[in-house]
Amino acid sequence: MSEQVPPSSVPELGDREREGTIELLGVIAYGSISGFTRMAADSEMARDLVLKRALARMAVREFQSHEQLCDHIVALGGDPVAAMAPFEDAFEAYHARTRPRDLLEGMVKAYIGDGIARDFFVEISRYVDPAARAVIEQTGGLQADRDTIVTAVRRGIRQDPRRGGPLALWGRRLMGEALTQGQVVAAQREALSELVLGLSHDRPGATLEEVGELMQRLTDRHQQRMARLGMSA
Repeated sequence: MSEQVPPSSVPELGDREREGTIELLGVIAYGSISGFTRMAADSEMARDLVLKRALARMAVREFQSHEQLCDHIVALGGDPVAAMAPFEDAFEAYHARTRPRDLLEGMVKAYIGDGIARDFFVEISRYVDPAARAVIEQTGGLQADRDTIVTAVRRGIRQDPRRGGPLALWGRRLMGEALTQGQVVAAQREALSELVLGLSHDRPGATLEEVGELMQRLTDRHQQRMARLGMSA
C-alpha cells in the first residue's frame, strides 16, 4: 500500500460519523479499483502509443488512489475489504449496463464516467472531516491524460461522423445510470446518508436546497465534458 496516514492526522470521530466516513471511503475505493481494471483493459485495446500510455497512466492513478483510500480506512480502524463489499453489486450492475462495445465507447466511458464520479465524491467530501476530505480530493487522474482521451474521441468522430450521434446518446446514458446508481447507494447506506445530512456530527450537513444545487453542478459539468468531446448533452 501507499504511505500510511500518520495517526496524528486522523481526527477522533464519533462512532456514527466514523462509520459513515468509512462507508464513503469504501464506495470510492471500490470505484477506484473497478476503474483501474477497466482502464487497464482499454489500454490493451489501444494501438496508438500516446493513447495507450494515457490510459495506462489513468489506470495506475486509479490504483494509487485506491491504495490511499484504503490506507485512510485502516487509519480509521476499518477493514478496506469489508468497507468496499457492500458496494460491489451496485458498481457491477452499473458496469454491466454500460459495457462498451469498442474502444471509442470505452474512452467516452472513462472520460465521462470518471468525471461524474470524481465530481460527485468531491462534492460530498464537503460534509466530511478535513482529513478524509483531503484524501478524497487527491483522487483522480491527470488533466493531460484526460486531454489525450478527448483528442482521441474527437479524432474518431472525425474519421467516422456516423459515430457522433450514438456516442452522444451513450454519454447521456452514462450520466443517467451513474446518478441513478449513486442515489440507490446513498439510500441503502444509512450511516452514509446521515454523514451527508449532518446527523452524525456537529458540522453543517446538506440541506434539500443544497442537494438540488449539487445535482445542478454535476449536470453542468457533464454538459461541459460532453461539449469538449464535441457532443450535445
